[in-house]
Amino acid sequence: MQNYEVTDMKIQVLDEAKIQRIKTLTEDVIENIGFRVDDEEIVAIAKQKGAVVDGSNVKIPRALLREFLSTVPQSYTAKGMTGDEYKIGAGEQRIMGIVIDPFIIDYATQEPRMPGIEDVRTNTILNQSNDDVYGMSRMDFPVVEYADATSTWRSLETHLLHHTKHYAVYPTSDRDFFEWIELAQMLGKEHGVQVGELITAAVPSLSPMALVDINCNILKECAKRNITVIPTVCPMAGTTSPYSIEGTLLQSNAEIIFIAAMSQMLNPGNKFVYAAGPSVSDMATGHDMYYTIDKVFWKMGAVELAKSYGMPCTAEMGGTLGHRYDMQSGAESMLFMLSAVNSGSDILAGLGSCYNANGLSSEMMVIQTEWQRIAQFLTKGVSMERIERSYESLAAQGPGGNFLMDDLTLEMLRSDGFFKSEIMDVSGGYEPSKSLLEKAHDRVEALTSDSVSPVPGKTQENIKRYFADIYKKL
Repeated sequence: MQNYEVTDMKIQVLDEAKIQRIKTLTEDVIENIGFRVDDEEIVAIAKQKGAVVDGSNVKIPRALLREFLSTVPQSYTAKGMTGDEYKIGAGEQRIMGIVIDPFIIDYATQEPRMPGIEDVRTNTILNQSNDDVYGMSRMDFPVVEYADATSTWRSLETHLLHHTKHYAVYPTSDRDFFEWIELAQMLGKEHGVQVGELITAAVPSLSPMALVDINCNILKECAKRNITVIPTVCPMAGTTSPYSIEGTLLQSNAEIIFIAAMSQMLNPGNKFVYAAGPSVSDMATGHDMYYTIDKVFWKMGAVELAKSYGMPCTAEMGGTLGHRYDMQSGAESMLFMLSAVNSGSDILAGLGSCYNANGLSSEMMVIQTEWQRIAQFLTKGVSMERIERSYESLAAQGPGGNFLMDDLTLEMLRSDGFFKSEIMDVSGGYEPSKSLLEKAHDRVEALTSDSVSPVPGKTQENIKRYFADIYKKL
């Protein structure tokens, strides 16, 4: 795993004055406007701790807010099912993979279609085989093979049977979340992994500035078990947030910070990841535009804000508005990838995402992994490690010479000094007749065709038995 570092290539969207202005206005929002909290227990605790409460409206004085935020861990350890450890916020960029979205971009037709069981299996295996991926999430969405109440459960069973990494849980109800708690207890039992180590849970806000009862229930359970909280904050400029880039960034920050404060109020030291997902509403059509170029500002600004609070953070790594493998897809995805990697975010999310965040492509997962390598290479900047050796080469060869057999050439011939890519190279070394997409598809096939599940046999039996009981009930 490659450590990241800030280099001369570092791009900032918020200077220190802008960061402080947003943080000050965030405190004003939380202290003077407040948040709606649809949970009597949390409201009562907030009042007891010193918050100003009026019915379901909770306002936190800035001194108390800062006290709450001071206990957010700057780094923490996540674990996989078999006990593998992943340090988050400790100087390494890791990927949180995704498995399915509402649509899958089909390789044969190159058009969106509904997801199936094989998509779940394929994309889970691709994430499992990627060493940079520490965990993954599976959208709670039905698969085409089953039209009954078992559909999403069969998708989840397939997902669990093919990976041993960390689980990111985005529940559609508090009932589903408590099912996940039961599953996590079973999955981690064989290797002594606790629920709070094995899963990260999403706690959404209802923009603008509300925590509904379902999300309050999830938050309380996270606090009870020290489960990492990742806020699902997705304000839409013009409909659920102010119609400006900076206004939506302000609201996004306020919602994240309020959820962070609530997590610490319930359990000081609870693990927390700063995560923002703003978008803009197309005021002519009403469409939510998730992957517009504005996203670069929001993505990098969010990371800069997170670092000013000393919180681990995540940024979406790819993404495109379209679903085609074309110039638009390449330009948008590479721009988002470079800004995310360059930002120094602890977690990169959304590998393979496209179609305005409603689509996922197995081939795009492979292609974006390569773009991630490019972004990491560019972010390193120019090394001066061999500048003296290069001078010696110039002196040795002199005017009119050549460097084919130069000592430095022979030394660096098979090194990583220059960027190389099998799926992008068309020079003749790597099947030049095939396109980038064809090569990506070949890699998908190679990684998944003969894959053997890494899940221990006993755990596989437990998973199958658990889901068999669910299917009988349904």
